[in-house]
Amino acid sequence: MARTTRLTTSVIHTMLLVTLLFCLQGGISLITALYSTGDAQAINDSGSLRMRSYQLLFLANSEGRHLEQKLEEFETILYSPALARSEAWYMPAASGHTYRLVKERWTLMKEYAQEGNSRRYVREVKRFVDEIDAFVDSLEKFSALKLRVLMISQILTLALMGALTVYALFFVRRQFAQPLERLERGAEAIAARNFAFTPQPSRYRELNTLGQTLASTARDLDTLYQQLESKVVSQDLALRQAHERLTFLYDAAQTLSSTGLESSVLTRLMTALQQHLDADGVCLQLDGERPLCLGCNEGEPARASLNEGGDALGEIRLYPADRADRDLLKNFALLLGRAVQQHRDLLMQERLGLMEERAVIARELHDSLGQLLAYMKIQLTLLNRATQAGSPEGIEEARQALKVSVDNAYRQLRELLATFRLKVEAPDLPSALECILNELEERSDATLTLDYRLPPMTLSATQQVHLLQLMREAVVNAIKHAGAGHIQLRCMAEDDKLVMSVEDDGIGMTTPDNPENHFGLNIMQERARQMGGTLRIDQSPLGGVRVQVAVTIPSEDSHG
Repeated sequence: MARTTRLTTSVIHTMLLVTLLFCLQGGISLITALYSTGDAQAINDSGSLRMRSYQLLFLANSEGRHLEQKLEEFETILYSPALARSEAWYMPAASGHTYRLVKERWTLMKEYAQEGNSRRYVREVKRFVDEIDAFVDSLEKFSALKLRVLMISQILTLALMGALTVYALFFVRRQFAQPLERLERGAEAIAARNFAFTPQPSRYRELNTLGQTLASTARDLDTLYQQLESKVVSQDLALRQAHERLTFLYDAAQTLSSTGLESSVLTRLMTALQQHLDADGVCLQLDGERPLCLGCNEGEPARASLNEGGDALGEIRLYPADRADRDLLKNFALLLGRAVQQHRDLLMQERLGLMEERAVIARELHDSLGQLLAYMKIQLTLLNRATQAGSPEGIEEARQALKVSVDNAYRQLRELLATFRLKVEAPDLPSALECILNELEERSDATLTLDYRLPPMTLSATQQVHLLQLMREAVVNAIKHAGAGHIQLRCMAEDDKLVMSVEDDGIGMTTPDNPENHFGLNIMQERARQMGGTLRIDQSPLGGVRVQVAVTIPSEDSHG
């Protein structure tokens, strides 16, 4: 395996190299600037010595303080620090040598000037000035040398910086940018669910770690996606199976609710169950009935009991047991058991309703036709006595009474038949009341109106049937006995009661406090009691009779 290093180490080395170059260039510039301080002053001062040498030539023959002052000024410049440093260790040897020659020559020139020996001063001044010029020239050359060194160092530094920059760009591109681009393409491929990523080795440890981590992540994601796809397939299969089970149970529930429990329906359902579970055979055993078996019923079956409300209603057997979907079989048995129990409850309700209706018919026959027959029996007895007595008046009176009784009995029989033959074909109570009023309005000259304000679903089906019969009887009575021109049927809710009334503008009742004397009122009283309400007959605001039924609004628990 190739040796690797840290990317940070290479970056640090590069930065250190750049810093070193900057420090080197800065040091050279600083040293050059430091040792160049005073060069201009030294050159100017040394140059001024030439002019002052010639000035002293004119003052050599004079005496006094003016000459001494110029000599002091000359020495001040000659021995100034700017010129004295020419003998420093870092100065060129030529500068120090010429400076010493100038100082030695100045000692002689000073003596000539002080002695007033102008001739000797004139002969030596040219040599003295030449030595000063040599000293100035050495200072200028050294200053120019320092500038050249500074310029060369800057050029070299710039060249090195340029080379280092090119190297850094190449280094970043080859060793850093390209590997990162490969990692970026690998990450994009992983995002596109292409997990076949293989990292390329790098000389840097960080990039190797990043590539290996990305490759490991790709492998983990590949494994995870495969597991998820497997789970999705299994969940999809489970959902399809659950959907098929729910569809089967829904279809079975729809069939049971719409067609009942005829033998053909049960056979169709058991056949569908056998086909859905791919069973060899299926058998339905209801208590008290012959079993319904389909297919091959051999081996140990899977069983599901039909229970509803704790009562055992039978069982379903599926052959063989290993092909049974226990949950589906249990739910189907629960559904079928509930349908069987509802069917039996419905039959029981129909029987009870039939018995109750027969009891009502018997009471009405006893209260109406029975009384008329008893009255007719009495009239027959009177007729026999009148016949035996040979009384024509008695015979005629009994005959007329019998005729009236027979007519009344026939009329009451027709009313009873019309009442008990009531058909309800409308989908709801308001529509059923409209149908009754339309039917009766065709047989009468009166105007029939309906004012319906009941909230929905406030009466049970049985109560609605009794209400329809009661309202019909009240309207029929108003049409036949009241001579009304307007009959109004009103249904509304008042407080906690439902109030239904029939009002007319007819002749009214002669004895409203004794409704039993009116035909059909006994039947209406019985209907009101069966509805769980009360019947009241009083004067109508329209001027006629008002027949009113009040029923307590059923609670949510008892509503159905």
